[in-house]
Amino acid sequence: MSDFLEAPVLCPPSRAGWLVPVLAVMACQPAQQESAGAADASSHLLLASASVALPPPGMGPGSLPLPGSEGAALVAKYCSMCHAMPTPSLHSATDWPSVLRRMWLRMERVDTTFHVPVPTPGERVAMLQYMLNHAIKVAGTPLPTGPGYDAFTGTCARCHELPDPRQHSASDWVAVVRRMGQHMQDILSQPLAQSDLQAIVLYLERASRGA
Repeated sequence: MSDFLEAPVLCPPSRAGWLVPVLAVMACQPAQQESAGAADASSHLLLASASVALPPPGMGPGSLPLPGSEGAALVAKYCSMCHAMPTPSLHSATDWPSVLRRMWLRMERVDTTFHVPVPTPGERVAMLQYMLNHAIKVAGTPLPTGPGYDAFTGTCARCHELPDPRQHSASDWVAVVRRMGQHMQDILSQPLAQSDLQAIVLYLERASRGA
């Protein structure tokens, strides 16, 4: 996009002396301004779209898994340029490749005057591997049915694949579900009803024990 903006606008040559070339340049100026304005508006739109349906504020570099690792450093460096920092558990391993590719394409399309850095191919590999290693663990076997099953599947599947209930202990699930409920409020502007929260927690507590 920047190459397009910096390319000269070609005005038609003239043989009628100095007046026609001047008028031709003046005629080209609105086109230059229009192109620059459209590109600037496009970049603003790309940056604004990065804040839609993405992680809410609250995550810091120290909150990421293995905060001293290369992957965590790259996520902190690049992802926080346009929106709140994501946690790897926001998506499953099957979702992260397409999510990251979409983000990288957006970064490449933002005009260079906004100074949004773009990761190198090697950095992209490291970021993807980091996200895959710490992604949400999806249930590999059919989930048990019972009380709370419908609330769990109907609510949690709205934002990500259904997690494996065994990835947390029974005592940990209440804090996890409360945090996810806050994410729903921040991202979707739809609070999790207290009755659904309780039903989901009870279901996950029971399923984590294999009951």
